This record gives sequence, C-alpha cells and structure tokens, in this order.
Amino acid sequence: MKYMITFNHIEGAWEQITDEQREEHAGWLKGFMKELKEEKGAELIFLAPPPDTRTVRRHVDGRIEVTEELVNATGEFVGGYYVIEAESMDEAVIWAEKGRFLVGSNDVRPILEMSS
Repeated sequence: MKYMITFNHIEGAWEQITDEQREEHAGWLKGFMKELKEEKGAELIFLAPPPDTRTVRRHVDGRIEVTEELVNATGEFVGGYYVIEAESMDEAVIWAEKGRFLVGSNDVRPILEMSS
C-alpha cells in the first residue's frame, strides 16, 4: 500500500534554532533524502510557507471563498510530503519517525486507490 507522509512544522520554529542546528539539519536532510530515494524510491516534495498559501473553500450554500490562511489554525503547517510504498502502517510510521527533525508532527495516511 502507498502512504503519504507529511512533515508539519510550527511556524517560526526554524527561526528559533541556531546556525549550527541549521547546518546539522541540512546534513541530516541530505542523508535522509538519499536513504529515502535508495530504499523507497521516493523524494521529498517541499511546499511554500504559510504566507504564500491560499485556501479555497466551498460553503454549504455553494459559495466559493478564497482566503489567505491555512486550513487548520493549530500553528502547524504542512511543509511538504513524500509518498512511499510500505507493507504496513507500522512500516510507514517508522519512516515518518526517521524523517522528524524539527518540532512538529508528521501525518501518515494511506493513499486510497479509486477504481474508475
């Protein structure tokens, strides 16, 4: 089964770490991306930060609204994602744990295959 793993960050967390921690993260990220590519044939997809986000919402009355805000207001935002093939949710969670560096969370979601 395929799983999408998001990497979610707390807004402002990157700015709160030291230059040394940023360099450490860059080295770790390079290694993780290599491991992800070699072992799972997957790549990280990075998304623009919240200020560049637009949310399109359809209301019950059919009205479409476009706002300059994130869908959720928890202070976390999706920084990107990757898709892997895994034998189980447990295996996908292991990859999410490997990919967690900054304060924040990862969502691990099975990808549903829809028949046409």
